[in-house]
Amino acid sequence: MIKVTALYRWREDATFNHDYYHGEHMRIARSALQPLGLVRLESDRVLYPGEPRPGQVVALTNAFFSDLKQAQIAAKQTAAALMADIPNYTNIEPESYFAQMLAHEVTA
Repeated sequence: MIKVTALYRWREDATFNHDYYHGEHMRIARSALQPLGLVRLESDRVLYPGEPRPGQVVALTNAFFSDLKQAQIAAKQTAAALMADIPNYTNIEPESYFAQMLAHEVTA
């Protein structure tokens, strides 16, 4: 399983519309990625006891695919459309990476 993560780090003068991101942007992402092998899509709103400080992650998305080739093709084919939507919810440039998911069993 391959996980593609996009995360947003807070900075001075940053703005972030969580309602739009977790609603409309996730709808757009799901619509674009599902035909290309998307298995699961998650979005997180990271919580802090106060206002976020520069460098702290305020939101992230994980998109899961069966294999690396599918993930790479999906990222390449949808990057322009997903990046074009970013100004609708933030002025932060996302960081992204691909990761191979490794399972570790938990026993009681």
